[in-house]
Amino acid sequence: VSTQSTGRGIGVDAQLISEIDMRLTTSNEFMTRNFTTGEINYCQSAPDPSSSFAGRWAAKEAVIKALSSCDENAQKLWKGSGASLKDIEIVPTPSGAPKVILSDHAKEVATVLGISKVKVTISHSGEYAVAQAIAR
Repeated sequence: VSTQSTGRGIGVDAQLISEIDMRLTTSNEFMTRNFTTGEINYCQSAPDPSSSFAGRWAAKEAVIKALSSCDENAQKLWKGSGASLKDIEIVPTPSGAPKVILSDHAKEVATVLGISKVKVTISHSGEYAVAQAIAR
């Protein structure tokens, strides 16, 4: 069933950094299930790894919300809240800005919705990381 979207979607997410820090320190599964090897290497080399992981987690959640808001009449396309987020990869560009790479299920969802580009921005302030994504 094709639900080609003529509009675009926007998503935002805020993540408490200490919550991600707790998940990372209590279980390695959270990291390996939701982040690619490239994301893990990037975040672990950052001055504050928990803050970096929280920013990428917020970005992944914002991407899901942006894609989900593209077509309000579309059937539910996501696997559910327990699904891995590895198929939404947030990588740094040469300028340092984050770039979204979709694969597997996330790419299928974008294709069904007619989305060819997803942009994201990440910010950190105090105890939170926030991200905004636009899908078009």
